[in-house]
Amino acid sequence: MSSTKTGTKMKADSLLKFMFILGAVIDGSIAISWFLIASGWEIPNILNGFTGKGADYQLAMYVGAMFMTAWTVLLAWGALNPFERKQLLLITSIFLFISVVIELIFFSHMLGGTVFVFGVTKRLILSVLFASAYFYSVKSKTH
Repeated sequence: MSSTKTGTKMKADSLLKFMFILGAVIDGSIAISWFLIASGWEIPNILNGFTGKGADYQLAMYVGAMFMTAWTVLLAWGALNPFERKQLLLITSIFLFISVVIELIFFSHMLGGTVFVFGVTKRLILSVLFASAYFYSVKSKTH
């Protein structure tokens, strides 16, 4: 293997690892905030700014927090062997994009304001970053 290919793969590994860690930290933060909402704290959802009330909303946030925690662990696991698990970033990117589309189509009448726009922007940027890291690593793949 040439030193250029080795260097490119090392850069790809570092980029992937950083993206996995970034995703795990962000998802972990979201999970904590959702657990707080599920526990009765009346704070806005940090993804879209929505503030719900009632036991139904708290239950939904608890279930969401459990899944977000699981995805956090999955991304942390990806950071342990980033090049071989890079597909997780592509899956994450796709679902981040889908979450924005679904919110815009089905929930835009409930959501709005700067917090919502900021949340959508964050998810779109992360989606692009995760997909870019994935495709960069595929391009730098050694044969």
